[in-house]
Amino acid sequence: MAENVNIDLSGEINATTEKKGLQKYVNEVELLLQHVRSGAAPALVLGLLSSRRPWTQFIATENFKTPASIPRLTRRFYRNIEYFQANYLVVFLGLFAYCLITSPLLLIAMVASFFGYRKLTSGPNTWKIGNWELTKTQQYAVYAAASMALCWLAGAGAVLFWVLGATVTVVALHASFFDAETLPPTDEQFPMIEQV
Repeated sequence: MAENVNIDLSGEINATTEKKGLQKYVNEVELLLQHVRSGAAPALVLGLLSSRRPWTQFIATENFKTPASIPRLTRRFYRNIEYFQANYLVVFLGLFAYCLITSPLLLIAMVASFFGYRKLTSGPNTWKIGNWELTKTQQYAVYAAASMALCWLAGAGAVLFWVLGATVTVVALHASFFDAETLPPTDEQFPMIEQV
């Protein structure tokens, strides 16, 4: 009584759903981290920098206005973050370069950490401590600990907090006070923000 049943399973399954609001940005950050882990970070940064907006538009003082209400401030903030993201990245990189130039000890620590990492990944290194040979994972752990200690001695923690704090302040002020209605219209609207 066994019958052969043929079921047609051809076709496409589209499992992607449109994410809205904060979940959209969380998914974009996860995708970005996957690209960084795969070694595509330099290409991503160069691709992002190629979408940089003109600096004359970015610093046009006639476009800085106080928002009329909190909903408009929120809408303006998100619109500016999306529109000027490459410019904000350049601001961050500029502040970071300024910190490295003005702190030569930190620059030396970063260069030493970079060349240590290149040496560690360049080939089959064997490290021995007494009669005990370190595995590659243990070598990475020793390298990470030494690199963090070197950066801590050079004052990287203070520089990191200074750069992040200055970047967040500059970006938040620009994104909040730059009038987004002067920007060219885009077809994407923020679904989580209600127009007032």
